[in-house]
Amino acid sequence: MKALILLFFIMNSNKATIIILCILGLLVVVTIFNLIRSKSIQPEYDLESYEFMVGEALMTHVQCVPEIIRSYEKVKEYYDYSNILIFRYIQNTCNTCLDSQLNELLTFQEEIGKEHVWVFPSYPDDRNSLVRLRAELGKFNFRNIPTELLLIPIYNGEPKSYFAWINGDGDIQMVYVPDRSNVHHTRRYFEEVKRILDNN
Repeated sequence: MKALILLFFIMNSNKATIIILCILGLLVVVTIFNLIRSKSIQPEYDLESYEFMVGEALMTHVQCVPEIIRSYEKVKEYYDYSNILIFRYIQNTCNTCLDSQLNELLTFQEEIGKEHVWVFPSYPDDRNSLVRLRAELGKFNFRNIPTELLLIPIYNGEPKSYFAWINGDGDIQMVYVPDRSNVHHTRRYFEEVKRILDNN
């Protein structure tokens, strides 16, 4: 009798184990399907042209591109811009890096015209910040946009400024994260922007 009870218990525990394994297997399949589906609906970007424009030295930052695109898509209806190059940075950006990037941008602005360049800093909304921005960006069109509205990616605790082209439809393209040690990449990027602008 005891042997029969033991055999019944073992058979039932095996069935329970099989059922649990089947349920776990089904959950894994559903999870994988959802992950694939979520990735397929994310905005796409042209990795090859990005690599061509900025060079392999900056490919470590390419993962921020989709997030920047999604961030701009959420706010573009509030900012009616088209056919412009934007430069986005935060108050805590390295001063030396910022000076270098703004100097390169100012030189390029002289080629394509001030109407095609906008700088989007992110500073506190107070009088001191406004005075500072007017002093630093007096030669540019600029608009102070809070970080929570338009993404500024951070890697290893350091905010990353970026350039991007806003096309004729107001969509963001050609996101480029500059590197102070590779100024020639920035200049190649500007050449590509000028080529697009000349063809419009």
